[in-house]
Amino acid sequence: MADYHALRRRIYLTVVVIAAFAFVVVGFAYSLNTALSYLLGAGGGLLYFRMLDRSIQGIGEGNRRLGGPARVGLFAVLMVMAIKSGSLEILPTFFGFLTIKAAILVDTLRTLFGDV
Repeated sequence: MADYHALRRRIYLTVVVIAAFAFVVVGFAYSLNTALSYLLGAGGGLLYFRMLDRSIQGIGEGNRRLGGPARVGLFAVLMVMAIKSGSLEILPTFFGFLTIKAAILVDTLRTLFGDV
């Protein structure tokens, strides 16, 4: 279980680092609204990962539900927020949501090739 907690901590930290870096780069390259849209998506991705993490922790405790519809609903709410608001953009929000996937990929590569 200690390995799982270490993995979880590394992924959270990697998401925060990637999101902060991307927020600054997108803010300089595009606009503040685009960067805020990305940040909203990254926050949603973190919340998604948190919900997934809680589901995984409840597997051994007799919890048969893995919380799938709530996580999908979170994604839908994020996209509706981006669509309905006049200032947020859809694509940066979507890419921000995918930041958690990038963090998992980075951690996988780090595990495969070791810390350089």
